[in-house]
Amino acid sequence: MKKDFYRSAIEESMNKYVLNFSSSLKDDIWIIYEDIIGTQAHNIMLFEQGIINKKEIKKILLSLRKIKNKVDNGEFILNEDFEDIHPLIEYNVIEDIGMDAGGKIHTGRSRNDQVSVDLRLKIRSELNNLSNNIFEFTDILYKLSKESIDSYMPLYTHLQRAQLGQFSHYINYYIAQILRVEVRINEGYKRINKNPLGACAIGGTSININRKRTTELLGFDGIIENSIDSISSRDYIIEILNILSLFALHLSRISEDLIIWATKEFDFIDLDGQFCSGSSVMPQKKNPDTLELIRAKSSIIISNSFKASMIIKAVPSGYFKDFQELKPILKESFNIVNSILEILKGIFSTMKLKKEKMIRTINESYILALDLAEILVNEYNIPFRLTHQIIGDLVRKSKNPKDLFDIEKIKKVLLDKKLNNLSLSSNFIESIKNLKTCLDKRISKGSPSHKNVNIYLNQLFDEKNDLFELYNRRTQKIEEADSSRNKIIQELIL
Repeated sequence: MKKDFYRSAIEESMNKYVLNFSSSLKDDIWIIYEDIIGTQAHNIMLFEQGIINKKEIKKILLSLRKIKNKVDNGEFILNEDFEDIHPLIEYNVIEDIGMDAGGKIHTGRSRNDQVSVDLRLKIRSELNNLSNNIFEFTDILYKLSKESIDSYMPLYTHLQRAQLGQFSHYINYYIAQILRVEVRINEGYKRINKNPLGACAIGGTSININRKRTTELLGFDGIIENSIDSISSRDYIIEILNILSLFALHLSRISEDLIIWATKEFDFIDLDGQFCSGSSVMPQKKNPDTLELIRAKSSIIISNSFKASMIIKAVPSGYFKDFQELKPILKESFNIVNSILEILKGIFSTMKLKKEKMIRTINESYILALDLAEILVNEYNIPFRLTHQIIGDLVRKSKNPKDLFDIEKIKKVLLDKKLNNLSLSSNFIESIKNLKTCLDKRISKGSPSHKNVNIYLNQLFDEKNDLFELYNRRTQKIEEADSSRNKIIQELIL
């Protein structure tokens, strides 16, 4: 049989160099299972519509099963005479069962809607796998947050010690960002999980197909109504790449925090040695290489979003070969983000907090200056701008952070500001020197007081559970469709 049977109107075979240049065969392995699943569903529908008979569907489904088994066992041959996976699978089916039955598997569809359905099936599978990874990671962070309440540390602005906080407050911030990514994944999933199959090349088909049935068989939530939209749109790919890009940005910044905190200059955390390397010449070194690579690999994900946009931006409406370059970009981005999550799960599960060092850093700084200024506002009704000046003078004139708690020095500054009529209470200093008491004075919602941290951690836990329920519904629908389709296949091949 002629192998280039998609070239019926072209007499010459494709030039070997052109074929090599045009081929997406190796990239298509990423979607080979989805192509088999889509072909199964399409042909079951063709049988139910009376377009192919019982004998033909049995042969087709058995042949597709053989191909899947070969792929599973690493025995499927990527024949480089073919430019992509779609004609290669069709060719294998026809070679196996003959043209009379095998030649019907492509009835009522085109490679254009076939590619689109494969991509949507693959992306939704990747999104569900990523969501599962996200939930595992947030569980680790949640546990760490609970364990690190009362682990006091500086909060930073401009990389300078700004206010007193808790390590769990940072972790809750990480969890919040990551759960927002999962919210975006769930929203994007709704747009991904629509059926383009049946749009054919671009304008539909006169064959009596049933798009609603393939939607059910593949576990989609509905069909894409416009045939051009079905085969031409790639906004769903850009949307997912943008979500992955945003996620990579978060993960890169988290990694940067850990790199800084692990330095001897900060020394807030100790990274487990299995995630670090040593120096080839300096025996004292413990390098956070994996975190550094997360920063670099995150840049690849972020740039992939831009790369995909540049591929699509000048493509007219319709299907064009340009689109095939999006597959390796998607695959790379998903692979990298999942590998990053695996590393971070290990790092956060094993790292140790240096609580005493963090408290020492707090005590060696003027980090409680704002708290002191606000006590003057709350207890003595002094205008904040004036308390800002008072504490600023105290810091400027002091030689040691302990001067911040020297009642006589505070009185002297008050005297300079003509506020010598104030009678400072005996509890004035003690209320701020106790770190727990100091934090618990932060009554604004969202602050790192113990009460707020616990409330927000429970809120995050509830949000995670709600999102996990949505994820379960997504996977359950696919499992039900797979089970129903496999049951039909089993009945038809008996």
